[in-house]
Amino acid sequence: MRKNCNPHISHSSCWVCGSEQLEIVKCSNIKGPLNSKTFSISDSNYGTTGEIYRCVDCGFLQCSSLENVLSFYENLQDDSYETSRPARALQARKILNTVRRYKPKGRLLDIGAGSGILVEQAIKLGYNAEGIEPAKWLVSKAKEHGLPVHLGILPHPEVRHPYDVVALIDVIEHVPNPINLLSNIHNIVAKDGIVVAVAPDIDSLLARIASWKWWHFRVAHIGYFNRKTFEMLFNKAGFRLIGTSRPTWYFTLDYLLERVNTYLPHIMWIPTKSFFRKITIPLNLRDSMLGIFKISQEWQ
Repeated sequence: MRKNCNPHISHSSCWVCGSEQLEIVKCSNIKGPLNSKTFSISDSNYGTTGEIYRCVDCGFLQCSSLENVLSFYENLQDDSYETSRPARALQARKILNTVRRYKPKGRLLDIGAGSGILVEQAIKLGYNAEGIEPAKWLVSKAKEHGLPVHLGILPHPEVRHPYDVVALIDVIEHVPNPINLLSNIHNIVAKDGIVVAVAPDIDSLLARIASWKWWHFRVAHIGYFNRKTFEMLFNKAGFRLIGTSRPTWYFTLDYLLERVNTYLPHIMWIPTKSFFRKITIPLNLRDSMLGIFKISQEWQ
């Protein structure tokens, strides 16, 4: 436990179990004021976070001082994200192939849909798919692709239940009240529907090796789950886990090398070429977890 810093006092309770027993484990190393660029999807300032507190009771890690982040997402623009659209489409298709084993068709809602990449792939697979996204710029990009992505967050007047599939891909680590989000999802998913969620795993081997330099330690990530707290969160909101896997991500070679370079001394940086953008690399570091959830019987 680090004590050589002056963190903001946390008046928050644990976002997973509700305990008020929180202890500081990492102080903020954010330099300068926060802005929407700090929260970009393709941000590579790994190891930069707000103050991180650990729940003494369940072990969940959270940035209690970053509870008002919605405005940063509303004004977010990220050209690198949209440039990597083809690689991210492969990633979305891979996740949907897992979903199809549980729900091969029906209505699908992607929460935190970005520019609609997963929505687009779901439509191609025959789902009646739509999304919801708080970033105005990303929604405008989705509209350019002719995709049904609503601007805003849940609850939303244009998001009409029930949905057979609700996707929550790399979203809950960005949310200061994940129980509230899952409660809203509980209200819109069909009784026999599923929720597919992906989140970084703080207990993964890579996370342990990289420590505070792990690539998921970034300003936009304000909650850090392991398998225990991931499942606990969904259980508290009335869901039960029915399937798990370790998802594979897809990156263009230039994007991947740029991220690798952040871990290297400048003299060792690997040069990138423009044609690297046309090369896509599948990568599974086994440091993310995918869960398939259904509504618990006692909540139906």
